[in-house]
Amino acid sequence: MTFGGSNRWNWLPIPLIAAFSIAPLWGADAPLSPESSTIPLSLDLATLHHLEVLEASEDAWSLRSTGSDPYVTLKPLPAATVGGQRVVLSFETFCPQGLDDLEIFFGPPITASQSMSMGPLIKAEAWMPVAIDLPFESDQRWDPTRHHLLRLDPGRQEGVRWQIRKLVLREASRAEIANRKEAQSLRRKKEETSNLIDAFYQTPKPWQLTSVRHVSGGIRLEGMSASKDVAAPYWVEIPFHWNPSQPVEPLRQGKLHLHADGSWKQTLPVGSDPELRLLSRWAIATYQEGTWNLLTHPHYVEPKQAPRTNTMEPITSQTRKGMGGVWSNEILEELVELGVGHITVNILLNQLINSQPRNGWPSFTHGQQTWAVSPAQSERLDRLIRFATQHQMVVSAILLIAWDKSETGDAMRHPEAERAGHYAMPNLTDREGIAAYGAAIDWLTRRYAQPGDPFGRISNWILHNEIDYGWVWTNMGQQPMGLYLDHYLRSMRLVHTMARRYNPHARVFVSLTHHWTKELDPTWKTYAPKDILEWLSTASRVEGDFDWGVAYHPYPQNLFEPRMWLDDQPTFEPDTPLITMKNLEVLIRFMEQPSMKYEQKRMRGLILSEQGFHAPASSAQAQAIQSAALLYTWHKMESLKAVEAFHLHRWVDHPQEGGLMLGLRSLPEKSHPYGRKKAAWAVFRDLETPQQTTHEPAAAHLIGVSDLREIHSVDRKGR
Repeated sequence: MTFGGSNRWNWLPIPLIAAFSIAPLWGADAPLSPESSTIPLSLDLATLHHLEVLEASEDAWSLRSTGSDPYVTLKPLPAATVGGQRVVLSFETFCPQGLDDLEIFFGPPITASQSMSMGPLIKAEAWMPVAIDLPFESDQRWDPTRHHLLRLDPGRQEGVRWQIRKLVLREASRAEIANRKEAQSLRRKKEETSNLIDAFYQTPKPWQLTSVRHVSGGIRLEGMSASKDVAAPYWVEIPFHWNPSQPVEPLRQGKLHLHADGSWKQTLPVGSDPELRLLSRWAIATYQEGTWNLLTHPHYVEPKQAPRTNTMEPITSQTRKGMGGVWSNEILEELVELGVGHITVNILLNQLINSQPRNGWPSFTHGQQTWAVSPAQSERLDRLIRFATQHQMVVSAILLIAWDKSETGDAMRHPEAERAGHYAMPNLTDREGIAAYGAAIDWLTRRYAQPGDPFGRISNWILHNEIDYGWVWTNMGQQPMGLYLDHYLRSMRLVHTMARRYNPHARVFVSLTHHWTKELDPTWKTYAPKDILEWLSTASRVEGDFDWGVAYHPYPQNLFEPRMWLDDQPTFEPDTPLITMKNLEVLIRFMEQPSMKYEQKRMRGLILSEQGFHAPASSAQAQAIQSAALLYTWHKMESLKAVEAFHLHRWVDHPQEGGLMLGLRSLPEKSHPYGRKKAAWAVFRDLETPQQTTHEPAAAHLIGVSDLREIHSVDRKGR
């Protein structure tokens, strides 16, 4: 197995002796048992999805993807012959284009929780051997005595030709067993790193750094020592990419001058490159035998005191009715007709800027470097955000880093991010990554917070998407939670700090799914939102609290079943497995705890930034249920005053959402490029108007109550 970067394939070191042929296995790379111990496998061509067969023989197949979700299931493993030692899925592949990911599902049942992603498959312009250690790659979840089904999902790209042959299940070779041990060692190191980070945020320091703020002439540090007997204390400036598991290597340091009572108030000159000073952390330390030892936790500069803060007033809306994932289109006026007061906008950062000049691309400077901005992207954003601002809509930007082949994109993505994710975590591990990510954030936060709002205003910044399912939506590779969240917290800090320079009311939000509590995921691909929020609250206070909030996605228990009033998993207990609209009170009570409040005084912002209700346009009954779900939600919202906004997902059905039809409009057609209005379109429009009551009797009947005001008591009693 090769570890490092995004390549997690087991590449057997077999030299090619000619095109389309491979030398035999021998020595350390040979299976431990004779060749006869292998189990031949075959594709079940009746299970093809978004794949077509170009050629096929008894043990070789040439396939081409016809959509964005290609997969094929293997014929069931012969239960009578599958032994515990034959655990390596082995085959040869030929794919000149390469695959952006290969995912292996196992079952029954075939579910997302029973899968393993192998990362990208590099271009194979000759037959290349692949070996996948199923127990190891699945963190021991694959069991050959129970799981006799395997499914291959070759990436997400249409039009890729993929050839595969000699599919077998066999024993591991000596080399593969050695690689397994190496990977286990790497895992232990990550666990140790994560534990060090967790302990750092949970363990008090002997001295207190009470304030770090901008003043005329520099940055002022204030605090109190636990003892005046410490020899030669220093102030230190710690770089933004540092994490608490690493030795401290200051950017700058200087002698700390203590007062007689052990306190200090010391102003430090900013020095060169003031932009970077905004992201530094400051601490008090001693230096002994070549090592810096922290006496305080590091603190960031207080963003609310950052330079260039102006007196602009916040944009507010008279309604909590919002629309998710809005894009610049020809029917924006319909948002006004629908009474929308909030929108979310997806922004792909690596498609917005470039580190190299381009003809026709405007330039700007950030971090002593010149960057270019895509005119097409900026014009689309300008049109949409200006329109929303002119109509008093609060704009929340969802910041995403997609997969592309640009130099800027490569720098901006975390180096361990794997293509299994739709989007990647930003790279905050080195100056190049911080510069690229920071440049995009700097341009956005400055442009959409100018006096008079000539381009419109972005008020909220959502980072990034559903981070509790990071493997799928904010990929940073497989990471223990402390390591993952330390990196994510720095992303939040960067955006908040930069945004507050231009808009004193700007806030950042953490994006979470409805999966509230869950057992610890041994694969390090998912985390529990409850645990995430507790971790972020503790860590952000330790380094100086800042105004972050929660962007929750309380979808129904089953996304294809919009009748969330029938959900049986959400409860009103603190450890409920799910939080949907049915039991959103649990989340609010949690956020009202003093330990979760901003500076332990004020409840953090709470928006529902994505949720919707499935309704195929072909079913009148489904549309009626979708309408009832909207009315149910709005009656719940009446008593949930802590919720600032509800963003419906979606406006128009999308063909690439796995069969979900969540829109107020149906799938686009040639004659109706924005689809046809569903019944829920009028219901959504009439929410919070006198016409709302005209829709309620039918909704109450479907929900099973005589009056929608009964839903609160009925929910708590169960159905």
